[in-house]
Amino acid sequence: MLDLNFGVMLVIAGIFFITMILLKIWLFEPLVKFMDEREKKLEEELKMISQNSEETQKIEEEIKEILKLAREDASKIINEAKMKALEEAEKIKAIKQREIEDAKESLRLMLEKEKKDLLNKLLPEKEEIKSLIEKKIRDAA
Repeated sequence: MLDLNFGVMLVIAGIFFITMILLKIWLFEPLVKFMDEREKKLEEELKMISQNSEETQKIEEEIKEILKLAREDASKIINEAKMKALEEAEKIKAIKQREIEDAKESLRLMLEKEKKDLLNKLLPEKEEIKSLIEKKIRDAA
């Protein structure tokens, strides 16, 4: 049958174990170390990305809040400007209405004065016209 040579088998087993030890020292340990370092580096980068994302989100929220406040302030300023403009318009309107009322009163007084002047001028002429009409009626009768 098969002849087993234990000496050769021990030498082959020794060479196999020495090869495995050398592979472990020169290949497997540096490879595992490299992979661990790579994994740590990736985890750190993921943490940084997460932190940056959180910071970005906080900044975006701050920007939104600032914009909201700016819009509110702008709205307040616009409303205040509208109110001031309306108040000014009301003041101007009141002044113009007073001016119109004063002008009306002045015109009314002037018209009354002219009316009195005309009546005073026409009153003597009225008597003359009245006497002329009476004369014409007598002559016609």
